[in-house]
Amino acid sequence: MDDREKVVKGLENLPEWLFRQYQVVYDGDASNYYDAYKTVDEALAMLKEQEPILLENQHKPYGISTNANSPWISRCPKCGKKVEGKQTRFCKYCGQAVKWE
Repeated sequence: MDDREKVVKGLENLPEWLFRQYQVVYDGDASNYYDAYKTVDEALAMLKEQEPILLENQHKPYGISTNANSPWISRCPKCGKKVEGKQTRFCKYCGQAVKWE
């Protein structure tokens, strides 16, 4: 398990721990818990967005002349928009990290 996976796993378990702590400290009033949970949830989403997802159906464009310099294209697995060029590491529309075969 690499460092990123350890952090993600820890963050996934943190909301339950926070909820138990807020119940004890605030005598059942967990209103502050929701702000903390939202922050943890956003951080977890950002970390997961930075984990590259393999692009499927990678191909050169159809209907135009294809040569060695033709860009490879695929669709972002998160938002479904077009991703061009094997040098591209992030979707320019949603920011999802992507990887080519």
